[in-house]
Amino acid sequence: MDIAKLKMLCDIAETGNFTMTANRMGYTQSAVSHSVNKIEAELGFSLMNRTSTGIDLNSSGKTLMPYIRMVVAHYDRMRDVADSIVDLQHGTLSIGTYCSIAAQWLPSILKKYHEAFPNIEIKLYEGGIKEIESRLEDGSIDFAFISWQKNRNYQFITLVRDPLYAVFSKDFNIPEEYKKDFPVDAFKEYPFIALDPTVDNDTFSVLESAGVKPLVCFTCRDDHTIISMVKKNVGISLLPGLFIKGEEKELQTIEVKPCAIRTLGIAFLSEKNLPPAAKSFIDLASKMIKGNEI
Repeated sequence: MDIAKLKMLCDIAETGNFTMTANRMGYTQSAVSHSVNKIEAELGFSLMNRTSTGIDLNSSGKTLMPYIRMVVAHYDRMRDVADSIVDLQHGTLSIGTYCSIAAQWLPSILKKYHEAFPNIEIKLYEGGIKEIESRLEDGSIDFAFISWQKNRNYQFITLVRDPLYAVFSKDFNIPEEYKKDFPVDAFKEYPFIALDPTVDNDTFSVLESAGVKPLVCFTCRDDHTIISMVKKNVGISLLPGLFIKGEEKELQTIEVKPCAIRTLGIAFLSEKNLPPAAKSFIDLASKMIKGNEI
């Protein structure tokens, strides 16, 4: 008694019709009837009542059907696991990410993942929010590490909250009243170095929500360029905490008022369509990031 015949029995129980099951499963009506007769002969009792209006399970069939469905479900699950094992032995994983996340989070995660799945090739696509979202939508990446955005069609797993800070050079003379928390409105008072909103629109959204138009003197696409310019006292900026991690000794950073926070996480189009390698990476990354293992 093979699994295909058991699946056929389940379908007949649902349709109550040999012809309909034959059409759904790609058999002829006579092949379905023959298979049922063969199963009944093997079991030693009938499973169905044949009438002019269709097929009904008899008492024996109703008693046995839950176990048949259980066998089919376990078989399908076994096949899914087996396919996952094959997919995790070889393959390619494409990941979109902000540069700051690639630098701060991914090295530790990639190392641990590679130790577990050494034959999975990983391709990183670093870029800004617009580019990454475009790649996500056209399917050229499996998932992405980005910040939460309003009104998007993709799914999003929240990982951490990342505060934004006013950033100054070490020798910048910050007014005493601004040293505890820097009012967002004060960005209008000093030369401002802005990050291109197509790269990261989180800082732009904070300023826009507050109705603030900063005194923008320079616009850059690279956060490292902004940090270098701030260090040289070219201007001040508003940057996420992850951008300035490791630079604290060479900068002055102050929380802004009102408090500004972006939400970082993992975006993907559909969990159902994620390959096993992607699911494994997302599980590992979520565990490591939330557990502060990076």
